[in-house]
Order: sequence, then C-alpha cells, then structure tokens
Amino acid sequence: MAGNQDGRSVVQFEKTPLPLVLAQSTRTNWYIEFPTQRMSFAGRAPSPVRFTWLYLHAALSGEPIPACLRFQRKPDGGWRLENTGSGETLEGFLTP
Repeated sequence: MAGNQDGRSVVQFEKTPLPLVLAQSTRTNWYIEFPTQRMSFAGRAPSPVRFTWLYLHAALSGEPIPACLRFQRKPDGGWRLENTGSGETLEGFLTP
C-alpha cells in the first residue's frame, strides 16, 4: 500500500506467488484488477463502494470514507473495513 498527498493511492494484495488484487485511485479516476480472474474495472471518481479495496488507504489514513463503509481498528493491532450494505468485509494487519 502506498499513497501520495495529491490523492493517488495503490493497494496490492498477494498470496505468493499470486497477485490477488491491485487497486489504484486518484482524485479523478480509479482502477481495480483481479489478475487470477483476469478481470479489471476502471472509471471516474468517485470510486464505487462495491470495491471496498479502493477505500482501504483512505480508511487507514484517517481520511473520510463513504457512510456505508465502516472502518475500525482492532485491539490486537489489526483492522476491519466493512461495507454495511453488502456485508462484505476486509480484515488484516499491516507489517513493515
């Protein structure tokens, strides 16, 4: 995961050797790719909430996220990002 103050961010999740998700966004555009499924989607901002991955950097950075998304830090150091409309969740830990 990486971000820039100009609004660009990228999130990549892998289970070696397979990349599972690559999500990129700027202030004006977004792109998400699921390489193992050979699928990708792109569009203009705002990013659709169905792709929760696109909001992970903002949530972890303390930036505003859509009201239908709920972010919480867990006592064990992990985090959880949930789409309350669909029930989908992302949970994880960040390690240096």
